Amino acid sequence: MKTEVLNIAQESRVKCLLEEKLEEQMQGTVEPYLAEICERGRMQVKKQDAVEGTDIAGEGKAEGLYYELYPQKESKGTIVICYGFTESCLKYHELIYYFYRQGYQVAVMDHRGHGKSVREVEDVTIVHIDLFSRYVKDLHCFVKTVVKPMTGEMPLYLYAHSMGGCIGAFYLEQYPDDFKKAVLNAPMLALNLGACPAWAARILCDLKVMKGSGKERLFTQSDFDPEEPFEESSASSEARHAYYKKLRTRDPDYHTCSASYYWGKEAINAGEFVISKGQAKKVKTPLLLFCAQQDHLVKASAQKKFISRIADGRFMLVQNVRHEIYRAPNEVLEPYLEEIFRFYEEEPHVAI
Repeated sequence: MKTEVLNIAQESRVKCLLEEKLEEQMQGTVEPYLAEICERGRMQVKKQDAVEGTDIAGEGKAEGLYYELYPQKESKGTIVICYGFTESCLKYHELIYYFYRQGYQVAVMDHRGHGKSVREVEDVTIVHIDLFSRYVKDLHCFVKTVVKPMTGEMPLYLYAHSMGGCIGAFYLEQYPDDFKKAVLNAPMLALNLGACPAWAARILCDLKVMKGSGKERLFTQSDFDPEEPFEESSASSEARHAYYKKLRTRDPDYHTCSASYYWGKEAINAGEFVISKGQAKKVKTPLLLFCAQQDHLVKASAQKKFISRIADGRFMLVQNVRHEIYRAPNEVLEPYLEEIFRFYEEEPHVAI
């Protein structure tokens, strides 16, 4: 497998917001622009798809799965964003702005347990799921019932980050014909658990689940910190970190920050399943995987193993950035976006 390195010296068609004026430009230009074109909705979740005992439509609780659509009459296609653990549609507004301005429709959905979507537990800071495949089924339902009617005959493209990258890879294995191209950004195919081996972490989570504590917060994680320092964040742009932190602090719906034991078990299992040879070979979609050199959350070794098993896959290293490559400084973000657009727009390779 060949490792490509992102060329940050290449010219980019995108000129990103000035980092020193990011908040001013987001509030004065980007957010009003997106608000004018955004179509918000909710995709209802069937009772049997909920965790047993969860009140899906209880008083004061979010119903269904919240989504945002950004349609335009003349487009190159639709980019579906599948984001990461504890994130939200709101966090991707800057990226949506760049995608849309380049002629793409955009569709993004809050996963269950995230943002404005239905919660599986009372504590809004905890992300809980009993089966990782629920995320995949949710995404497929969103694509089938909401996105495809908006897209018509135009192609669909996937942009999936971190946990969303694992969901996206899982999706491509289950539904290989839906997307024309796919970008996985620092996909969570194996968690970086430090000195703790995956088998030990899984046993711990299994024991907690067996004892009826599966919905509780993982002991390694903590409550929401409104003062999260930039140095401990996954962003490489301090301005982008500061802007979303301010928005997030204002609204409890965005305070998700930690996992349940159930989620931990399912995340480990899902990664191992997705990268297995029998599963990975099912991916027929041309795929570009970005790996962040300073990523301390997920393992590059699992990403490399996965991409080596893909029929049409590229592995690109982005140097000197953390996990959230889409929140890098402009000198990296602009060529990164150019690489994505070139990949989406180039003709697929034809085997001879």
